[in-house]
Amino acid sequence: MKSNDIPLIPDAVWLEERLGEGSLWRPDEAGLPAELTHAGSREFLLTVGFPVVHLDTVGIDTRHLRDEDGLQPFDADEIYGERYPDDDSPPTNFCFTVATWYDQHLMLDAANGGITHYDPNGWDHGAGWKGPAADSLPDLAVLLGLIAESSNALESADDAVRAATITELRERMIGQDLNVDDSAFWDEIFECLG
Repeated sequence: MKSNDIPLIPDAVWLEERLGEGSLWRPDEAGLPAELTHAGSREFLLTVGFPVVHLDTVGIDTRHLRDEDGLQPFDADEIYGERYPDDDSPPTNFCFTVATWYDQHLMLDAANGGITHYDPNGWDHGAGWKGPAADSLPDLAVLLGLIAESSNALESADDAVRAATITELRERMIGQDLNVDDSAFWDEIFECLG
């Protein structure tokens, strides 16, 4: 266990206690794209599931995952500007949108299971990749659970309560995943909360 009784890998009970009963998307094997080759991510989705929610407090949305084509593969080399425009070879490096915040995306790397921040405003000039946002799909699920757990206090009319909650939430999230501390995605979330 990590600090504050946060699980290293969350189970369905821990997540649903924070995000709501029935909030997890747990596809069957046929529901996962073949391009998702990271074994740990596949196992997590099949056994625990991933939150499919809209966290109103911060605006993060994962509800698209329940759509028929919710987990669609993107050519990571193309969107991150690693492929020449006239390169028509088949893609070999894939990623998937697992969460959005306005026009910003959190992408699951198909091969290594990491979560990166993608800004679609920079894709055409190789500036879409904004760095890591979480180590793994389970870590991202925990981060979403921590936000949900704090949502009432984050919406408090008392500025002191809100400020203390934001500070504590950020510390807990960094305790779960160090990428939170250096991520432009999470920095923007906390800036909007503050």
